Amino acid sequence: IMEQFLKLLSENGRAGQSEDLSRLMFYMDGMNRQLDAVRQELQTVKVQLAQAQDTPQKTILQGMVDGLQSKVRQAQEKLDGLREKIMQCAANAVESFKRVGVTALDKAVSAMGIHKTLEAVQQNISGSLDDSKKSIEKVETLGHELRSVGGHLKNAGRAVIGRETQAVDGGQEGHFQAAVLAPMRTAHKMLSTMNNATLAAIGSVERLET
Repeated sequence: IMEQFLKLLSENGRAGQSEDLSRLMFYMDGMNRQLDAVRQELQTVKVQLAQAQDTPQKTILQGMVDGLQSKVRQAQEKLDGLREKIMQCAANAVESFKRVGVTALDKAVSAMGIHKTLEAVQQNISGSLDDSKKSIEKVETLGHELRSVGGHLKNAGRAVIGRETQAVDGGQEGHFQAAVLAPMRTAHKMLSTMNNATLAAIGSVERLET
């Protein structure tokens, strides 16, 4: 159906719209793959957290990951809904073109409502990006604080036995902290890429709808 619709656009003086719509479909395919990848990274974080001891910090982090998963799921649902609407409008246009001509093509593009949906997706991804950054900073801070406390305790022990104390800087990330942060940082990088891609797609849609 999309091939027929794009062909009709190209053959009836609307090659630009056809190209923009093709790019949009390519973008949506890429977004679906990236959202799947982000979900997998967040699931890895949940597995790592599940192995940790129960603490208030763990509960906070689990809540953050749950919130991110929810936003990713919402973005996916919006994209799926947009794809379905585009396909339906294209199908209607292919059928109506036989009766009313090129106006059916223009009405189909207008009826798709792509711009509004993409803006909602972009806002969702932008919010996810902010949340993931806060989550990463939270994990980094907690790990640093725990290592600093451990360092001060060791220094107390050194002082008791008369040994020289050492500077406390929080040290390097521990194994568990690194295991949690690695997928979170990967997800954050993916979300940043998706946010930029969505903004670019919105630009293409503005040309398409104009």
